[in-house]
Amino acid sequence: MTKERLRKIIGENVRRERILRDISMDEFAEMLTLTPGFIGLIERGQRGTTSSTLYKIADIFGASIDSFFEIREDLTMSEADGKNKSMAKRQKISSLIFDFTGEELDYVINSLLNLRSLRGMGEATTDEEYNE
Repeated sequence: MTKERLRKIIGENVRRERILRDISMDEFAEMLTLTPGFIGLIERGQRGTTSSTLYKIADIFGASIDSFFEIREDLTMSEADGKNKSMAKRQKISSLIFDFTGEELDYVINSLLNLRSLRGMGEATTDEEYNE
């Protein structure tokens, strides 16, 4: 495998993970203390990155280093972008409610159960099963 191909694989995987987590290029660059332009070069496979930066990226994503070397031909980037939007929204909700109190979480759960019921996705139930 050529260095160019390896940079491309790493870059695509970094971009996929960044988009999956709904992190903007500016936010990502700030987390890594790099410029957004340099992040773009990495994601397009036009520049390589140091192992220490790759470790920082893995730490930010909670991923293993070797996951960036995987060839993922199951989805093109545009397909991955579309499929990952729902996941990104779920993660956004999770980050928004991270520091909610138990009472606030109960309210969110009940609201979601009621919404599911209104959409015909199942009956609204009490939150007793979550309080075990």
